[in-house]
Amino acid sequence: MNILAICSALNNSYIAIKFENKIYSEIIKTDENYHSLYLISKIKEICKKNNIELSQIEVLTTNCGPGSFTGIRVALTISKIIAGELNLPLIGLNTSEILLNAFDKDVLLMDARRDMFFFGTKENIELVAKDKISQLIENKKILCDKNCAKNYPQALCFEDEEINLGEVMIKLALEKYSNANDKSIFNYLNLQANYIQTPPVF
Repeated sequence: MNILAICSALNNSYIAIKFENKIYSEIIKTDENYHSLYLISKIKEICKKNNIELSQIEVLTTNCGPGSFTGIRVALTISKIIAGELNLPLIGLNTSEILLNAFDKDVLLMDARRDMFFFGTKENIELVAKDKISQLIENKKILCDKNCAKNYPQALCFEDEEINLGEVMIKLALEKYSNANDKSIFNYLNLQANYIQTPPVF
């Protein structure tokens, strides 16, 4: 099954295409943190370089968050447009299941600011107050972002590592798709961003 994976919710953007049993992937980095703006041109570049037509894609998957507010919206919008135009199933994943499967850890901590954290397992991610974190991470293998790493030195910081999350997304999405009895649940119109908390407005 040919599948396109897109993620721009984190510190880098990730694109991967599984086409005829080969995976073509890219990690997009920029110093300005505008990596999400390069998604469309990079998708076109990967397709052209490997003689792939978007019309040959059968399934899409994207990271719905949490993470960068703008990054989530960019990847989700691009994915929904492609899915709508080509009438394709769109499988939503969350940041926690992607990262924890990529790094084989138990829990994810991400700074949500204002003494709040995104706390995730492979099954769920939620917003948790700072004073609740200690009991939740006890005896757990922890994965975190750079801000959390300052307070939890025992944790592995995913932002210091270089794993192509697009490839992990393809594996997870294919598992979800093959295990679903009702494929209509992957209608792109049903997919929502996973912001968890309202972005601050100044």
